[in-house]
Amino acid sequence: MQMRTIINNETIRVGIACVMALGLLTACADSQPAAEGNNQSPSVLHKQSYYVFGTVLDVLVWAPKEKQPALENALLKVEEKLNAMHHQWHAWKPGRLQAINAALRHGQRITLSDEEARFLQRVKALSQTSEGAFDPAIGELVHLWGFHADEFPLHTPPPDATAIDEWLQQRPSMADLHLTKKSEGVQLWSSNPRIWLDFGGVAKGYATDVVAKMLQQAGFADVIINAGGDVLVNGQKGVAPWRVAIRAPGADWPGDILAVIESRGHEAIFTSGNYQRYTRYDGTRYAHILDPATGWPVPDVVSATVIADDGTLADAAATAMIVAGWQRWPRVAQQLGLDSVLLLGEDGRCEISPAMAGRLKNSRLHCQLRSVEADGEKNPALKSAPARHESGQSSGKST
Repeated sequence: MQMRTIINNETIRVGIACVMALGLLTACADSQPAAEGNNQSPSVLHKQSYYVFGTVLDVLVWAPKEKQPALENALLKVEEKLNAMHHQWHAWKPGRLQAINAALRHGQRITLSDEEARFLQRVKALSQTSEGAFDPAIGELVHLWGFHADEFPLHTPPPDATAIDEWLQQRPSMADLHLTKKSEGVQLWSSNPRIWLDFGGVAKGYATDVVAKMLQQAGFADVIINAGGDVLVNGQKGVAPWRVAIRAPGADWPGDILAVIESRGHEAIFTSGNYQRYTRYDGTRYAHILDPATGWPVPDVVSATVIADDGTLADAAATAMIVAGWQRWPRVAQQLGLDSVLLLGEDGRCEISPAMAGRLKNSRLHCQLRSVEADGEKNPALKSAPARHESGQSSGKST
């Protein structure tokens, strides 16, 4: 059965409307009128949706009506690229990554394309910088838990503890992945036969970067790309910024939307969460984000939201924040170059960095303010954070 990437081949024009989809809010605004002396038609919002890496990817472009033919041509090229990427980087279906994994597990070397080499070098560097909190080399562990599935929740038992212990004895990591430059290109090989690459924690972010760059090169600078609630923005929607909602991770939090972030130029706002993808068995819930150090799901951090310069970093970092946990996240965030981080946990626990606190609008959160710093594990420096943020101004008191 062939999976088609594109699932909604239509362009939606929005005049006076608020668009909300998968945690995305765009600012309400009329079609932008043409400037005096400008013959361009009013700008409108164009939307197209794709299915890639197990999620819906919505592309919204703010552009003049007269540029629609050029935009449709650009979006066709985006569709072709996303189809190729889905086939290239899917860890569990026939394709390029499966061939790479098979070669690595048999101790063979495989020659990469330039794009593949750049991507793998970046991913390896992110894993190293995150102290292994983000590690795509744990595909075999993901498979042990059954979290390679497309449909959630699951109702399967956890793997036998012996199987996890055996995996931990050889614990593969991105440090076991080696890239060697040869005359015929960059060759990839591994010193650990248990390695199995799974880019589920970074593929969506990489896809948003690729799409944004393609549209920018085609002349469309005002774009928002929403990959299942993970959002990369560029430019703005007319005279207003793009607006992104942070959704509540379950019934323990007040309301459906916890806060709104107004975009600033080019940035990625990504959330990694343990609240939608999980298995429930014999009354126990096991979340899908796994700690490579223990082989077991991360138990007490429900979600992490970060703001970063690009989607690849944001996607990897959001996962890394959850795995790093309450003690390590400030240090790992500092090493990754992040200053805007929000962590939500069980029983209403919430920690936020000062920079992220300053970005939240209409916040319903009551968080502890925690600095992003290298010595965060030893000295958390917890302070009271504003309970609410209205138009950048704070009021109230944390609890």
